[in-house]
Amino acid sequence: MQKTLYQLHWNTIIQGCKQQNPQSQEELYRACHAGMFKLCIRYATDLDEAAAIFNEAMLKVFKTLQQFEGRGDFMGWVRRIVVNTCIDHCRRQAKFTHSSIDQVPDERFSLNPDIYERLSARDVMGLLQELPRNTALVFNLFVLDGYKHEEIGQLLGISGGTSKWHLNEARRLLKHKLENLLKKEIYSNVI
Repeated sequence: MQKTLYQLHWNTIIQGCKQQNPQSQEELYRACHAGMFKLCIRYATDLDEAAAIFNEAMLKVFKTLQQFEGRGDFMGWVRRIVVNTCIDHCRRQAKFTHSSIDQVPDERFSLNPDIYERLSARDVMGLLQELPRNTALVFNLFVLDGYKHEEIGQLLGISGGTSKWHLNEARRLLKHKLENLLKKEIYSNVI
């Protein structure tokens, strides 16, 4: 029964948005904001850019809502639009070189397990935002959104090898940044 009420609520909101009802649109915007804004932050350099990406994505949701036929998970459909909007935004900002990097060493990145106990989600997001834009984009698509290197290559117009290089570069840089963060924390606790 609970699931049915939930579905009825979503169906009411979706139908209201399809009829361009402002209250339904606001309710949908608010319902999507928390989770989808966090997704946009992963691809943005700051909160203002994330807000612009989120607003652009929601505009696309409202414009294409007539295409949603009720099959599948609605929030999954919205998430796909938001991810694609993030990719489009980053693609406009990024300047990838089109050289292929075929041989990528399979490096193992290990850290002291203690570091994970001391990290907050805010720390991790801050470190991701410090990565070079193209490297962060590939890392987000591969690690957080589950794309394969071939898919990333097609989305960004780069080779799968270049995608692998950016992923390894992100791992290398994150490992270095995490080690430095841990050293700073240990040093500040000693003083």
